[in-house]
Amino acid sequence: MTLAQARNSALCKKCIGWIIFIISTLSTAVSLLNYLSSQREKLASINAVLSDFTRVIVDMVRFNTSFLNLFWQHSPVPDFGHSANLLFWIVFILIFFGMALNAAGSRQWRQYRYVKEQLEDHKVIENAFGERDKTPLEAQRVQLTNQSPFRQYYLLYILPIIVVVVGYILLHWLSLI
Repeated sequence: MTLAQARNSALCKKCIGWIIFIISTLSTAVSLLNYLSSQREKLASINAVLSDFTRVIVDMVRFNTSFLNLFWQHSPVPDFGHSANLLFWIVFILIFFGMALNAAGSRQWRQYRYVKEQLEDHKVIENAFGERDKTPLEAQRVQLTNQSPFRQYYLLYILPIIVVVVGYILLHWLSLI
């Protein structure tokens, strides 16, 4: 891809990655808060103070984030003890896909910026030696590689497993699973 295509592709990847990340993170956070509010009976059997604290926090967050009503009404509430929760897990994985897409866009942007700076440096050197300006022709011929979000191994493959294991241990410790 050319320099202009690389710049546009990098910017699109970064913007789309941030949008996916923010929306899926909000949806997952609201889903987990809804799950906590639906598990009041289990929390009450452990500790009344913890049960009251979670109830107050969830109600306060719901009341003060009325702009997130779409998420409060439509986010999938997980039920870790009984069903597969496919929609919840898809939204959860989208968090990491958004991060990987943003990282791929950032990597492509750095590659674009490096090549552009090298071409500008080359142009300065040519001008210093009084040679004719052939940099615009070189800039049109430069081909950059595409950065795939699926090559972000840590963000896309390892980090979700770590987060799921830590979340499972935390929910098991609170006796919510």
